[in-house]
Amino acid sequence: MPSDQAIRRKPSWLPWFGGALGVALVLDLLSKYLLFNLVSAADGLPHWLIRVYNPGVAWSLFADHPWLVVGLTFVLIPVLGVVWWQGYRTQGRSANVAFGLVLGGALGNAWDRSAMALGKMPGVRDFIHVDLGFWPLNPWPTFNIADSAICVGFVLLVVLPWFQPRTGDLHHAV
Repeated sequence: MPSDQAIRRKPSWLPWFGGALGVALVLDLLSKYLLFNLVSAADGLPHWLIRVYNPGVAWSLFADHPWLVVGLTFVLIPVLGVVWWQGYRTQGRSANVAFGLVLGGALGNAWDRSAMALGKMPGVRDFIHVDLGFWPLNPWPTFNIADSAICVGFVLLVVLPWFQPRTGDLHHAV
């Protein structure tokens, strides 16, 4: 029978996954609110901060099909949740932070897509504009904190296996 202390203990993944998800989501929604509701162009925004609404995804792909984008968003988020729960939740702190960033970003953009579906907003609020000045990286899509969290989380998920010891490799000194 488990002790009272064991029952009250938080799962080891919770602070890492939940923290990353919460930070990504709150920073995304707060930055969008500030830049689209409280700051005006007269406030002298730097040249890399512009306000645009994107009804599609990166590079405005599928902008002519916003309902497809909304539908895919609401299918992909639960799928990502299941993939995390079944495959990554037990993989340690880094994997939980990475997946928390991905899902936090996805939820931030889903918030805007929900508002778009309800007719309250014309698309996802993007505001970070990077002009790299050379092809193929120009034009670079305008993005937001959610997009950044998704990209950082994805890169971490791709890179992390290279830095973890492989199981099953036993090296015995002779």
